[in-house]
Amino acid sequence: MDIYKNFKNSFLSYETKYKSNHWKKFDLRSELFEEKYLPNFRNNSLSDGLDDRYDFEAQKKIFSDLIKKVGEKFVIENLNSNNIGNSEYYFEHKDKVVDAGQNFHIMWLYEIEKIINSQKKIRTVCEIGGGYGSLAQKIIKKYNCKYVSIDLPEANLLSSYYLKSHFPKKTFIGNDQLLDNTLNKDIFEKNEIFILNPWNKLLDIKFDLIINTRSMMEMDKEIIKEYFDLIHKIIDDNGFFLNINRYRKKSVGYPIHFFEYPYDGNWKVECSKSSWKQNWIHFLIVRRNKY
Repeated sequence: MDIYKNFKNSFLSYETKYKSNHWKKFDLRSELFEEKYLPNFRNNSLSDGLDDRYDFEAQKKIFSDLIKKVGEKFVIENLNSNNIGNSEYYFEHKDKVVDAGQNFHIMWLYEIEKIINSQKKIRTVCEIGGGYGSLAQKIIKKYNCKYVSIDLPEANLLSSYYLKSHFPKKTFIGNDQLLDNTLNKDIFEKNEIFILNPWNKLLDIKFDLIINTRSMMEMDKEIIKEYFDLIHKIIDDNGFFLNINRYRKKSVGYPIHFFEYPYDGNWKVECSKSSWKQNWIHFLIVRRNKY
């Protein structure tokens, strides 16, 4: 996949209903969405809104608490060795790069391992609103699974760069390589990582794990409903959905409430609690139960 060609191709078919008022901030930095700016995307404002940033003292405290919570071995084996995107908000620990986003993504990975992978082998994952790809990178590295990331073209440009930098030997498929905007089972089985737009279609594909972290709270209600219809369609029997979002947010112009998300009745709650270190956000894992 040529990531910049895929980015330009996506703009030709852009369905703007998926860009809420919250994400119109992308338009304010449109001049930066060029290949030459990608190596520094985490310090030139391209990742603004997609990237956790804390001052160093706060970040070190979160990191220390993470080690106490999950153990240093798990943390070290899931940290990155390279600072892809050249974030300025990082420090080093035992030749590994530590940044605020990684702290939270390692915590989420620990929960995925403990609650989900202990019950169902993770072979196929679909992430809705994956941002620049940090959580995806950790899950792919951990489970060597097939991964579909669905997001707006501006975010997809960053995640394509980030994931290809981490996994140069894996096969990538983007919007420009699909016929009729559709990812079918044949293409899915022959490739590994898929960077898609919200208006791309998924045909005859099922997922062990579907994820949304801190982005549904920034979508319009009709788009949230559209995504839940998709989730209900593509989740595997006994598959899991990880949903980490604010209890309430109104950056789209009106309040979006977690309790109003349109789940159908065929789910079993596996974990429901306030998110670690972020008690204004809920952490929910449910398992599909069709019968």
